[in-house]
Amino acid sequence: MDETTDVDAFRASYKKYTKRKVAFISICAAVAILSVGFSVSVGGRNIEFFQVYKTIFNHIFGSPPLLGTTQWTDDFIIWNVRLPRAVFAAVAGAGLAVAGAVMQSVMKNPLADPYTTGISSGACFGVAVAMVLGLTALGSTGQYGIVLNAFIFALIPMALIVFMAPFSNKSPATLILAGVAISYLFNALNTLLLVTTDAEKLADVYMWQVGSFTNITWGSIPIMLIITISGLVVISLLSKQLNLMSLGDKHAKSMGLDVNTLRVGCLLIMSLMVASVIAYAGIIGFVGLIAPHMVRMVIGANNKFVIPASAAFGAAFLMAADIISRMLSDLNTVPVGVVISFIGAPIFLYLIVTQKRSIW
Repeated sequence: MDETTDVDAFRASYKKYTKRKVAFISICAAVAILSVGFSVSVGGRNIEFFQVYKTIFNHIFGSPPLLGTTQWTDDFIIWNVRLPRAVFAAVAGAGLAVAGAVMQSVMKNPLADPYTTGISSGACFGVAVAMVLGLTALGSTGQYGIVLNAFIFALIPMALIVFMAPFSNKSPATLILAGVAISYLFNALNTLLLVTTDAEKLADVYMWQVGSFTNITWGSIPIMLIITISGLVVISLLSKQLNLMSLGDKHAKSMGLDVNTLRVGCLLIMSLMVASVIAYAGIIGFVGLIAPHMVRMVIGANNKFVIPASAAFGAAFLMAADIISRMLSDLNTVPVGVVISFIGAPIFLYLIVTQKRSIW
């Protein structure tokens, strides 16, 4: 009788535990969805919140508005200018936050972020090569050449780490140190190019480095969306293995988990997700560092819930930063990367002071 009572109490406690986490994920997802409408309504021409959703619905299911009318202008601004940016910000925020959660889990380090392995440094060098030297992968030109260079060069640091993995112990400390060394190497190469170029090209490279959504169009979304969703699905399926890894390599290996292969595999998936974002928008910091921290403080360290919660929270967080960026300047002279740094730095300092080691 007592055992049955204990089991029932445990089940009730677990249901309450699960409902609280699902509720948090649902709230974050709802805020992200509402943020899309608010983001699209903000700009040089203000559009009412509910009118945004009505215009989007009419664009998809209704007849096109007459050319030159107010409805046509609203439709053009929403569908061709603001909505792609809002969707990109949501997907990018989700991808960076999930990548940060994965990096912190596999490295077992709360200070790890998606750029720890040198991805950002490689991407910066790729952009500098395209803008300064005019050399692009596959001979592509214009914006596509810059994007392709950024994506390919962002993956080079991860490829070097994977290449070195068989010759090292693949420990988190070793991988982090390798990432730092590779970052310094690419930063040196990047600086060498920039000090030899003119002021105009230097300004272009700099604006890309600080992170901006100014040039985002519908064409910027498909590849990133496919990679982000695929990565999110795979990482979610590996959540149990990530939980085992959090117990420590020795305990995880004793339970039959191939820790080294899992760690390298997760880093590869994370690198693809991050590279697909920074190739189009540049380097956007703090999302992958702060979002997983805040999620763990609310719902704990179970990756089964941390991964989807990080995705929802990261989407809302980056969209909020983009909204502030656009409210500060109609001409988009304040890049979203600058705004996210102003928001992220004090939040991260607060998290450091109030951090509970138990969540790790």
